[in-house]
Parts: sequence; structure tokens; C-alpha cells
Amino acid sequence: MRALYLRIFIAFWAAMVLTLVASVLGTLWLADQRLQHEQSHLDELASAASVVLARDGVPGLRKWLESESARAAPDRLYILDHLGDDLLGRRVPEFLRARFGRPDRGPHGPPPGKPGPPGGLPPPALFPDLPPDARDVRWISPLVSPGNAETYALSLLRARRGPFGLFRAEAPVITGLVTLLVSAVLCFLLARWLSAPIRHLRAATHSIAAGDLGVRVSSLMGDRRDELALLALDFDRMAERLRALLASHRELLRDVSHELRSPLARLQLALGLARRPNANLSQEFDRIEQEAARLDALIGEILSLSRLDDPARVLQWERFDLHELLETLVEHARIEADARGIELQLPANGPLQIEADRELLFRALDNVLRNAVRFSPDAGCVEIATIPESGSQVCIRIRDHGPGVPSEALERIFEPFVTVSTARDRAAGGSGIGLAITARVVALHHGKVSARAAEGGGMCVELRLPLRRVYVSLATPRAG
Repeated sequence: MRALYLRIFIAFWAAMVLTLVASVLGTLWLADQRLQHEQSHLDELASAASVVLARDGVPGLRKWLESESARAAPDRLYILDHLGDDLLGRRVPEFLRARFGRPDRGPHGPPPGKPGPPGGLPPPALFPDLPPDARDVRWISPLVSPGNAETYALSLLRARRGPFGLFRAEAPVITGLVTLLVSAVLCFLLARWLSAPIRHLRAATHSIAAGDLGVRVSSLMGDRRDELALLALDFDRMAERLRALLASHRELLRDVSHELRSPLARLQLALGLARRPNANLSQEFDRIEQEAARLDALIGEILSLSRLDDPARVLQWERFDLHELLETLVEHARIEADARGIELQLPANGPLQIEADRELLFRALDNVLRNAVRFSPDAGCVEIATIPESGSQVCIRIRDHGPGVPSEALERIFEPFVTVSTARDRAAGGSGIGLAITARVVALHHGKVSARAAEGGGMCVELRLPLRRVYVSLATPRAG
């Protein structure tokens, strides 16, 4: 989550900075445009006032001021005489009146050798220390009456502004518009960046739904290293798992068909031999019975495996002595082992209590033990041991001294119908389901089962089981 959070955080603050910069630049540009417009308007007013003063004198100028002030800028447009009085007799702001009648005040008087304007009107540039409200004043060139009798000044007070010369109501509007524009652009780019992998995932999902399990999306993520890229990797693993499961399912159907066809073919052969005129019916009936029993056992194992794959299955938990269960297993396997001179070694140990489904655990261990006996050489040895681990887990180790299993096949021997040597397993009566059942049972108990090549030859199977019940739901049991 950290990578995606940082990108969203950076995008948010980038939007804030861009909004601030764009707002300031836009405000300055708008203020500059407004000032240029005002200056142009003031120049027009000054030109018009000069024409009226030259043509109609002071009475005409007063009449023009009254009309123009009422129409364009009420209480803002002034024409002042040299005493600072308005031609219309209106009250003049003090900071405006203070600019008249004192042309020679201190360091702000006219420069040496340059007389002040007629009538005592000082030039505006000589007054940099005006009060703060003076920023709201616009000065026009002095208006000189006919015959240079008197000089007047036209002044326009600007409306009160906020920062950057804008009206107070304009700044929020500009900021809001800029914020909307910047956030819209950045949100679009961020949404496009975030949704790109989602679009790839959606297209891949549709492809999988259409049956194309070879589609992958992690290669389309580019250099991304965020949570969406991890999701793409998980999606690829899921797609690969689905492909493997579907392939395994098809292989399972093929293997089940093959396994069922073999005893059925032998049954048909036995029936054909029994129909011969001189057939030994007793011998053929025994063969038919044997093949029917083998077929019944195979179907029973397939049904058991399918029931273990049901996620709604409820285990029958009980507490019992694990060593006692192993002793019972050894007694059941001893008949087959004694017939071939195979020794079953189970050291005598004290009680070891475990919580598990006794029936399922018995079957899982029985499959491993019988498999070890089946592939052990005559007069060989099968070793069974229990090793407590960390006080809450036990390792059950069953080792044979047979031919062993190639290392590349060790991880697959717990899959249904997977056999290392088909001819050998058929001769031994194996169908490749027993170890798959063991793996399912161990996974249902939240344990792990593994196989490895033993030192000195043979194979060692280890089942690690918790000694106490684990209250965690396992929706998809699998071998470790």
C-alpha cells in the first residue's frame, strides 16, 4: 500500500502547488489586463476633459464632470483646482487634497532648476510617501485652462481591491476555476494511470472466462512496482494455478478412465474364458472376483479422494495417543511385511496425545506405511519414528530402503494417479491415489507432508502435524 499511497500523496500536493502557481499567474495576468484597460480609459477621460476645457472653459468642464461622474464613475472622478477643491464642491479625501498647495515641501519639492507646475500642482512622482490609500489614486496630466490662467488635475479613485489589484469577489472565483481545471487534469491523468492495469486485468479476466488460460498481465505493467503490479503478479499466479488445475483435472479424468478400463478389460477377458466349453469355471470365477474387488477398491479410493476435496467437510476431532495409533498400523501391515521378511521398526515411546480425525489420520498413515512396505526389498526394513518439534507439532517419519524416487518426481508423487514407474506400480497393485489421499488428509489437519531421498537409498516421507486442533478455515487444502 505504501507505494500507491506515496504516488497519490505526491499527486495531491502537485495539484495543490500547480493550483497555487496557476492561480497567482492567472491573477497577475488578469490584473495587468485590467490595469491596461483602466489606463486606456483614463487616457480617454483626460483627452476628453482637455478638449472640453479648451473649448468651453471651466463652466463646460464642470458640466462635463457632472455628467461623466454620474455616468461612468460616481464619487470616484474628481477635477481639482490648485487648492485641492473639487469643481463640483464635493468632499475630497484628505490624502487627495494633501497633494495640492505645497509644492516646495522638503526633499519632495521640485528638483533644482525645475519649477513646479503652474498653480502649485506638484507632479505625482514626487510623492512616494503618500498614505496607503494613495494606491487607489490615478493621476492624469494637468488640465490647463485657456490662457494658462489656472491648472487643474483630473483624478480617478479606483474601487477598493484585494491582492494583485482584483476585486474581493473576483479572487475566489479565479481560484475556484483554476482549482477545478488543475484538479480535473491531474485527476484524469491519475485515474488513467491507476486504471491502466485494471483494464489489462479486466481484459485478461474476460480471456480466462472465454477459456484462454495462457493469458498473462504482469508483462504489461512496465516498470510499476506498486500494489497494482503485485496484483498483476498474483493474477498471473492464479491463472497459472487454474491452468495447472485444469490440466490436472483432464489428466485425472484420463487416468481414472484408464484405471477403470484395465480391470473391466480383465473382467471381460475372464468372462470370455469362462464361456469356453472346457473352461475352468472355478479359476475364472476367482479371477472375476479378484478383478471386481480391485475395481471396487479403486472406485472407493476415488470417492474418498473426491470427498476430501470438499471444502465443507467437517473433521471428527478427538484426542488420542499417536503412538498407540502407530502400533495398530504396524500390526495391520505386519502380515504383508512378514510374508516378504520385511522388518517394521517402531521404537517404544511414551504416550503422545494429539487432536485429529482418528479415522482419516489412520488412513493417511496406512497409505504411506503400506507404500513403504510395497516397494521395500525382500528382507528389508521400514523405520517409523515420531519426533516432537517445538512442543506444538510432531513429525512422523516413515522410511523404506527401496529403489527410491527420482528427485524431479518427489514433488508430484502426492498428486492423484502420479506414479514413478507405471509397470512397477501396476505390478505392485498401486493406483497412485493413496499418497494423494494422505496429502489431502494432512492438509485438512493444517499440516505438511513431504518426501525426500534417504541417505543410503530408499525414500523418506515426513508428515508434520499440529498436536492440537487449529481453528483456522482452510478452503483449499494442499500438500506442503
